[in-house]
Amino acid sequence: MVELYHFWSSVCSVRCRMALEEKGVAWTSRYTDIFRFEQLTPEYLKLNPDGVVPTLVHNGQAICESTVINEYIDQAFEGPALVPADALGAARMREFVRKCEGSFDPIVKLTMVKYILPKLLNRWGREELEKQVARRPMKYYQDVHSRGLRGEIGEAELKLAREEIEVLLDRLEKTLEDHDWIVGDQLTLADIAIAPYVFRLSALGADQFWSKDRRPRVNAWYGRLSARPAFRKAVSWPDENGGGYEEVGLKATLSPVA
Repeated sequence: MVELYHFWSSVCSVRCRMALEEKGVAWTSRYTDIFRFEQLTPEYLKLNPDGVVPTLVHNGQAICESTVINEYIDQAFEGPALVPADALGAARMREFVRKCEGSFDPIVKLTMVKYILPKLLNRWGREELEKQVARRPMKYYQDVHSRGLRGEIGEAELKLAREEIEVLLDRLEKTLEDHDWIVGDQLTLADIAIAPYVFRLSALGADQFWSKDRRPRVNAWYGRLSARPAFRKAVSWPDENGGGYEEVGLKATLSPVA
C-alpha cells in the first residue's frame, strides 16, 4: 500500500504527486491540512518528526523529504525511469535537484508573505498563530513564520529573494540550451524538482520570469511540462474549500514584487 501525506499547494507535495503520476503508481491520499496545523499533531509527528509535508508511507514504512521520496518512488516501482541510466546523467540530475533545494528559501518567503500569512491571519488571528509557530519542530519554519508575523520580511528582502529566483531561472535557461529537458531528451527528477517552483512563480505573472523574449527556452520547456497529464494532475489537487489555484485566485493574491 502506498500512502502520501500531502497538502494541496505545498511545493514539495506537488513534486511527489507528479513523480507518483509519472511512474503510474496507485496511491492513497492522506490529505494533511497545514492551514489547520494537522502536520503538528502527535500522530503525524510520529511519521515525520520535522512536522512538514509530504511523507510517503509504503507498506508501513515512512519516507520523508521530497527529493528522497522521489528517488525512492523511481527505484521502488515499475514504470518510466525518472533517473538517467548513465552515471553522468544521474549526477547532472542530482546537481540540478540540489540547486533547486538551495533556491527554496526565496520562494518560501514570497509565498509566506504574499499568500500564506494573510490567509492564516484571517482564519486564526495573530495570537493563535504565535502559539502555533512555537510548536514547529524545524527552526527554519519557526524563523520564517515568526519574522513574517512581526513584519520583518520587508520589500527589500523580498526583492533580494526575487533576484535569487532570477539566478535559478538563468541557470535553467542555460541548461536547456541543447535539449528539451534538463538532462537530455528525458524528463527526470530534475524537471520534477523544479516543476512546482515554476508553477508557483507562474502565479506571480509568468511574463516577468520566462517570457519568449526573456527566457525563450524556459518558456518552451514550461509549455512541454505543463502539457503533461502527470503535471496537470499534480497541480490541480483541490484546496481545503474544494477549489484549485485558479478557483481560489492565487494569481491575484501573489502580486509581483517591484
